[in-house]
Amino acid sequence: MAQCMIIPTYWSTPDIPSWKIFDHPIPIGETGTLGRTLDNIESTGYPDPVIIFPAPTDSHIEAKVKEISRNRALDIHVFSDSDLISIRQRLRAVGFPAPLLGDISMDSYGGVRNMGLLYAALHGFDTVIMIDDDECIDPHYRDSALKFIGDSWEGKTVLGKTGCVVDSKGNKFYDGQKSDALRGWPKDELFNKEVVEALDKKDQLSESKIAFGGNMVLNSGLFLRVPFDPYGTRGEDDDYILNARYCGLPVFFDQELLLLHLPPERICNYWTRQRQDILHFRYMREKVRIFGFEPESLGGFLGYFTQDDLEYKAISSSIQAALHFIDTDRNEFTEFLNNAIAAETPPVVQLRSRVNAFLSFMDAWQSVLPKIAD
Repeated sequence: MAQCMIIPTYWSTPDIPSWKIFDHPIPIGETGTLGRTLDNIESTGYPDPVIIFPAPTDSHIEAKVKEISRNRALDIHVFSDSDLISIRQRLRAVGFPAPLLGDISMDSYGGVRNMGLLYAALHGFDTVIMIDDDECIDPHYRDSALKFIGDSWEGKTVLGKTGCVVDSKGNKFYDGQKSDALRGWPKDELFNKEVVEALDKKDQLSESKIAFGGNMVLNSGLFLRVPFDPYGTRGEDDDYILNARYCGLPVFFDQELLLLHLPPERICNYWTRQRQDILHFRYMREKVRIFGFEPESLGGFLGYFTQDDLEYKAISSSIQAALHFIDTDRNEFTEFLNNAIAAETPPVVQLRSRVNAFLSFMDAWQSVLPKIAD
């Protein structure tokens, strides 16, 4: 079984305001965290190929990442625009629908993740280990990542799994952008509760309702059938769990699959993340409806944000947050009120059209990916 590690890395330039797409891209003039991650991987003697995916595709960003990656005791390949062209050509040659080729891109979180899967399929890798460029692993991480893959667990084959991340203090939870203003929007609290429940189960493996995209392992038996959604804006990892379930393929949570998460300081306004959340969950809710899932079956996190009352939750929490800033920050106040407006846009018919586009994309993926993997 051949495996590789794939690492996305997000950057911006003065001409490319990628902060509009990605959460915290590194300005090209700064050092970023990728070098630290590669130092760490190198120190473990990591034996497998490491493929780095700079996003968005740009010659200056590619050059920056290549400079950081140069002269290392690792088998590193930096994904480039020529790789993207090659993948599209190969997909076209084996019958991937021409209207969908533009969605094979590095313009979204799901698109970047898909590029890693496509690269792996094209180069004969059976298993991909996905981490992010602000994480560090220990010498045993690779063994832990590959453990159980291909095995049977309670009658089901383990083709994909996720774990959780540990912060610098050893806490096993996700710490997003905390503020008393967002008490009415309990995204982090519900996500962390889901993690704790998975960690407290008696068995090391359990079917997962959530995922950490920076700590996932996918076998070709899964990723040749299930793509990430290139039409989503955020949460491509949790969304992948949903897509896999729709295809009848579970993704497991492994209590011992851990790595260290050392993110850069998030420098953005509080309103921005909630607005992204609102757009993401409204889209996911339409996907849940079209897939025929009951929100209650999705766990406490996704179940909460895919209920019929999502707009009410978004509007009420936005107004509550706006009032929190009414005397201290005029911009936060105004933009949180705009979040309440965003809770009703875009229209549901547009979201449903996007879900149907993804179903067409997934049909094409399942038809074509096995051909390029041969």
